[in-house]
Amino acid sequence: MPISALQLFKHLPQTNCGDCGYPTCLAFATQVVVEGADPTNCPHLSDEAKQLSGTIREQQQQGVGRRRDKLAIALKFLQEKVAPLDFATLATGLGAICGEEEQRPYLELTYFGQTVRIFKDEVRYPAGTAENPWDAILLYNYIASQAKRPPCGQWVKFEGLPHSVSKSKTLHRLQRQLAAALSGKKELLAQRALTLGAQPASVSEDADLQFIFRPLPHLPLLLIFHDAEAEENFAAEAHFLFDAQVMNYLDLESLLFLVERLMDYLLEKY
Repeated sequence: MPISALQLFKHLPQTNCGDCGYPTCLAFATQVVVEGADPTNCPHLSDEAKQLSGTIREQQQQGVGRRRDKLAIALKFLQEKVAPLDFATLATGLGAICGEEEQRPYLELTYFGQTVRIFKDEVRYPAGTAENPWDAILLYNYIASQAKRPPCGQWVKFEGLPHSVSKSKTLHRLQRQLAAALSGKKELLAQRALTLGAQPASVSEDADLQFIFRPLPHLPLLLIFHDAEAEENFAAEAHFLFDAQVMNYLDLESLLFLVERLMDYLLEKY
């Protein structure tokens, strides 16, 4: 399996010092894995990161992991897809605000608690926020959905979504990773969840923690967390559930990226 930006990020200093030329360590990791930036631009690489860098170079030489052309094409396609849409008509259904800047319509909405302004040919992030092409693709996918049906409040597992079988392993891996990282740290998880604006939930009777996150206005995610129990020899478990109407807003790949993004915030410097 190719090394991902998240894997490299975990072995970086995570100080966001900017010595590499990028505003954050996550932005640098993304540029290395996705865009082919030189890993040695970070003067503080750990031995583990240096080892990963060698593997990343090898996979890039084989054309694995680098998605620049693919992402650029996908982004252009989505921008063309939303170009004829009436943003004013879509705003309410997407939980966004419609506006205009120099005769350019835009939608303004919250994305992981930050206000993002989306034009038909540009995504404008808050100052100091690192840009990631996957963010733009996800946001344009959200708009392109045209908010056909509102969330229904019924929670389903990823496997319950159409055509999800081939991608279920990815979500299971992410859930195991989150559970292992925060095992025995439910107070830390609760603190970070509340910082992200998550709301406590009561869906599962035996969960240690459960929170509803809203990374996008009409796209809730439910996290159910069972902490480890050493006496019972039970390992920690984490499970993400989704609103039954989620496929009316995002495709499966974008949905998995949304989960990864949420984990970036929950696992920061864990």
